[in-house]
Amino acid sequence: MKSMKRGEMPGYERLRSEVVDRKLCTFCGACVSACLLRHLEWADEPLRREKKAACEECSLCYDACYVPKLQEEEGLLEEEVLGRKRRMEEEPLGIFSRILAAKSKDERILENAQDGGVVSTILKHLFEQKSIDGAIVAGMREGFWEPFPRVAKNFDDVIASARTKFGISPNLMLVRDAVLEEYLDSICIVGLPCHTRALRHMQHTKFELAPAISLTIGLFCRENYEYLPLRNYVEGVLGEGSIAEVRKFSVTEDAMLVFSDKTLSIPITEVKKWVPRHCLLCSDYTNELADISVGCDGSPDGFSTVIVRTERGESVFAAIEAKGLVETKPADIAAIREIAERKRRKAVQTKKIYDLRSAGLSAEEIATRLGIELETVLHRLEKY
Repeated sequence: MKSMKRGEMPGYERLRSEVVDRKLCTFCGACVSACLLRHLEWADEPLRREKKAACEECSLCYDACYVPKLQEEEGLLEEEVLGRKRRMEEEPLGIFSRILAAKSKDERILENAQDGGVVSTILKHLFEQKSIDGAIVAGMREGFWEPFPRVAKNFDDVIASARTKFGISPNLMLVRDAVLEEYLDSICIVGLPCHTRALRHMQHTKFELAPAISLTIGLFCRENYEYLPLRNYVEGVLGEGSIAEVRKFSVTEDAMLVFSDKTLSIPITEVKKWVPRHCLLCSDYTNELADISVGCDGSPDGFSTVIVRTERGESVFAAIEAKGLVETKPADIAAIREIAERKRRKAVQTKKIYDLRSAGLSAEEIATRLGIELETVLHRLEKY
């Protein structure tokens, strides 16, 4: 157990005051896995129900959180993972060796895929080659499309967790369980940019269980959406319990499409109300620190966009290409870049709005100062 310096606030209290209470938590789950004695649990946020004597001189949960180290580690993690800092022309996609569109040739995967089934294809290959013995993914709680982390230990588990779910899934909370209870020692982590950034921080700080992580597959993320408002909207239109009948969710520029017995189109103006606060401040669209990043933008319908970044990622993806497991095409890099740049600008703008609000400016004054629409300021301040 890591000792604290004299005069320091205990780790959990510091985690609460500097991260959770300030609404900076990205809900990655790393702090839960960091606790050796399992005093933290997940209750829509990291929670310790009662103060423990062992916590008085321990800072493990705080040290596992990447949020306080964001500025300090900017660029450092990239050098550790990818061997160098990015060049100017690599903004805002991050360092990569190649970008392409790909589609699985496995019919079972395609029947259950969100797009091209690339993530499931990679995981199936890794299980078959015994390169991994588990994967931490976002499963579905109670069959109602509520995401929650699960440990997949075979291809059937992978298929059961396929397709995009919207909502918080603290995937990294299962790292300790996967290693110490499931006895896994070669794990793939599938997650959003916040999960990947948190994992790279844990590897950087020599988290005791980090050596068990053998690959990261990062999902593109324009933004996430809160689960309960989404479910309430769907069931308000289609009827109570109807979300269990949904086959797929998909987001376009104008709407969220809900595919069930009939297709429900939710206006994007409504959907934007469900964006969590931490997503408004995130600038990473393409999961820049993953070994392999996967999304849909920039690829034809039915294909996934793949960004191969690390030597490990290249080794894995080249292997599934060599085995003929995927069909590939060129991807529209310009389209991906445009979305990534837009997310960058939005994150910078949101931080300025929050900083000015903290300085005491009204919404009208902020809009005038930044030269933006008042409606934009009011929308962002809903999550301030």
